[in-house]
Amino acid sequence: MKFKKYILILVSLLLIFYACEDRSDLTAPTPPNTGSADFTKFISIGNSLTAGVQNHALYESAQNYSFGKLIANQVGVDYVQPTISDPGIGGKVEVASLEPFLTNIQPVDSGNPTNLKYQGIYNNLGIPGIVLADLDLTTTSPSQFSGRNPFIDIILRGQGKVIDLALTAKPTLITLWIGNNDILGYATSGGLGRYTQTQDFARLFDSLCAKLSQSGANVVIANIPNVTIMPFFTTVSNKLLQDSITAVFGKNSNNSITVMDLKQNLLTLRAQIELAQGKGTSSTNPLSNSVILDSEEIAITQGVIKSYNDNIRIIAKKYNFKLVDINQIFNEIAAKGKEGKTIDGVHVSAVYINGGLFSLDGIHPTSKGYGIIANAFIKVINKEFDAKIPLVNVATLPSGIDFYNNKKMNLNKQKLPIFPEGAFDNDNILY
Repeated sequence: MKFKKYILILVSLLLIFYACEDRSDLTAPTPPNTGSADFTKFISIGNSLTAGVQNHALYESAQNYSFGKLIANQVGVDYVQPTISDPGIGGKVEVASLEPFLTNIQPVDSGNPTNLKYQGIYNNLGIPGIVLADLDLTTTSPSQFSGRNPFIDIILRGQGKVIDLALTAKPTLITLWIGNNDILGYATSGGLGRYTQTQDFARLFDSLCAKLSQSGANVVIANIPNVTIMPFFTTVSNKLLQDSITAVFGKNSNNSITVMDLKQNLLTLRAQIELAQGKGTSSTNPLSNSVILDSEEIAITQGVIKSYNDNIRIIAKKYNFKLVDINQIFNEIAAKGKEGKTIDGVHVSAVYINGGLFSLDGIHPTSKGYGIIANAFIKVINKEFDAKIPLVNVATLPSGIDFYNNKKMNLNKQKLPIFPEGAFDNDNILY
C-alpha cells in the first residue's frame, strides 16, 4: 500500500511540474520568412476584386476570403476590413433550386457595416464599383467619378481619397489591382456603357504609381483579366450552341435587328432573363442590344484590355513595382474549356458554377478563386523579395456557392439558370 501511495505522490508531482512547464516555444507559430518584403503595414488598393465580392454582393463570410486577407493569414499579420453582415450589400445571388435551375436575389441593402467605428485606416481599401480615376478623386459617394456608390462612404468614411488614406497609413507593402471596372461596365452593358480611354488610363495609372512610389513601400500590382472569357459572357451562348441553337435575333451595336451568330457574338447572363420571356426567337421580338456583346464590341473590349495591360507592365517596370499576371492565369484556365486545369491542388475551369473559379454573378471569383489569386501574389512576392511565405491550401477553402435557405443540393449538371426580373440591375455599384 505504501508503495502504491508513493507512486501516486510521484505521479502527482510529475503532473504538477508538467503543467507548470513553460511550453510556449512549442505552441508559438514560427513567422514565415518574408525576405525583404515588409508586412508591418499591409495595405490593399483596388475595387470589388480586392474587396472580396462574391455572388454579386459584399458580405463578411466572403470578405474572410479576400485575397488580401488570405495573404495576411499566411504571413500572420493583422488585416482589418470594412466588414458587412451577411447577406451583404449588392443583391446577393443564391441557388434556389436545380429542377428547374432557379436563383434567388437578396435585397440590395440586406447587410449592414459592422465596424464603421474602427479608429484606424482599413488594411483593405478595395471599393466595389470604382474605376481608376476614383482613387485620386473621390471622397464621398456623390463625388464618385463613376456614379453614386454606398461602398465609398462605408470604406472611406469621409476621411479622404483612397490614395491619401493609403499613404497616411504609412504602408510598408501595398497590393494594387485596379482598372477592371474601367472596361467591364462597357462589356456588361453590351457596349452601351463608357470605358476609360487608353491614353487616359495610362496617364492616370502613371500618376497613381508615382505617388505610391513616394511611400517607400514595396508595391505589387496585378493586371486585368480578359473579361470576355468569364461565365457572365460565355454561359448562355455556349449552352445554346450545345443545344444546336446557332443563332438568335437581336439588336447589334447599331441597334439594328439582325441574326446574331452565337459563334461570333456573346450573350450575357442578363440575356437569359429575356430568353425566358420568349425574346430572341423572331425579328419582331429580338434580344436587347444591352444583353449582347457583338463581335465588334468583343474586339474593342479585348483591345482595350490589352492596351491597359501593356501600360500596367511598362509603368510597373518604370517604378520597380512587381507584377502579377492574373490575365495569363485566367486565360490558361479558360483555354482548357470544361476540362479546366489543376491549380494549387484544385481542379478549376471557367465554366459557370461547376468550374469552381467564378461565383454566381459570373464575374467575381469564388473563395477558392480568391485563394488562387492570393497564391499568385505570394509566388511573385516569394520570387521578387526572396521570401518563403507558404501558399494558401486552396483545397481547404469553401466553394463560395451559396444556397437559398441553406438547402443542400448537388451541382452535378451544367444548366442555364433562371434569374428573376431585375437581377443585376444595380451593377453600377459593383462594376
